[in-house]
Amino acid sequence: MTSLRRALLACSLLGLGVHAASPLPEQLDAYGVLRSDGRELSVQGNTLVYSLASPLFTDYALKFRTITVPPGSKVGYRADGVLDFPVGTVISKTFFYAKDPQKVGGWVKAAAPGGERIDLAKYQLVETRILQRDTDGNWLANAYVWNEAQTAATLRRIGQSVPATLRDPATGQTQTFSYGVPNARQCQTCHAVNATVGQAGIQPIGPTARYLNASYAYSDGPRNQLERLAQIATLEGLPGNVVEVPRNVAYANAQGAPLEQRARAYLEINCAHCHHALGDARQSGLFTTLQSSGSTLGLCKQHVAAGSGGANMTYDIVPGKPQQSLLVHRMEATSGQAMMPRVGRSLVDVEGVALVREWISSLSGSCATH
Repeated sequence: MTSLRRALLACSLLGLGVHAASPLPEQLDAYGVLRSDGRELSVQGNTLVYSLASPLFTDYALKFRTITVPPGSKVGYRADGVLDFPVGTVISKTFFYAKDPQKVGGWVKAAAPGGERIDLAKYQLVETRILQRDTDGNWLANAYVWNEAQTAATLRRIGQSVPATLRDPATGQTQTFSYGVPNARQCQTCHAVNATVGQAGIQPIGPTARYLNASYAYSDGPRNQLERLAQIATLEGLPGNVVEVPRNVAYANAQGAPLEQRARAYLEINCAHCHHALGDARQSGLFTTLQSSGSTLGLCKQHVAAGSGGANMTYDIVPGKPQQSLLVHRMEATSGQAMMPRVGRSLVDVEGVALVREWISSLSGSCATH
């Protein structure tokens, strides 16, 4: 990387409120976290492979998540919020799809394979996003796009659109869409610590204790992810029994938790990174954190800041009437000002919309007096 390119990248990061203390690697393999020989993607270093109890929807992409910490380091346990990872930590999230056996170059909806490796005969890597805790303690966000041979991924700070087709094996329906690799500013939008302060920096979203407090199928057998993390780093403050650690519900498991808890978990992971008091969507007044309730959650709340995305609807959520709820309309939109979230999807999350519709249908009450 030339000195001029380093300087330009540093300026770009500083303009986003992120402090660049180190030059950005041009190639993903420089982090020493993931390795691909074109046949298999595997992990390197002092690395934990993990999943989230309730994952973010991204156009039905599968995700391979890792946390790599310096050997001998300490991670601070927090009952709420992101774990306190040490300087030098690298968090990666690789987005990939199952290859469609019926169409060369096509993808097919599928369940995540699990495990600690990805078989590239069956799956196609698209991009890997990196969050790195730099020497000054700040987090840097970068996206790397995989080459056709699946052997290397290159830094892509301006984002990229990847033309794709996705087939649903249950219905036979095929959709054509553009998979979006985010640019640097879009990373800042979702990961901002405090969107009201321009220089507040960014932070991870998923690796909290309650999202990690679940079992994962490792190569040597199932293990609680927090206990596994404690094997590669000193996890300071972790209760002696993981039963004492908060646990998030899995929204996709219809038998795992009550309907409302599942719907709220879905809205939190998909919306609350922006829809909270310090988030990028704070002016909407709609907050989807688990602590929100009543009008703050959108119940009979007249929408604001929706602009042309308001669709002539009055309330964000109308109890018992999902078809009159702006929240549902925005989840079903795929273009324009109405689409929410605006970053990270081109397709409708059919199952997610069905869950939220079912929850709203179950609510009692009337907005007539509001």
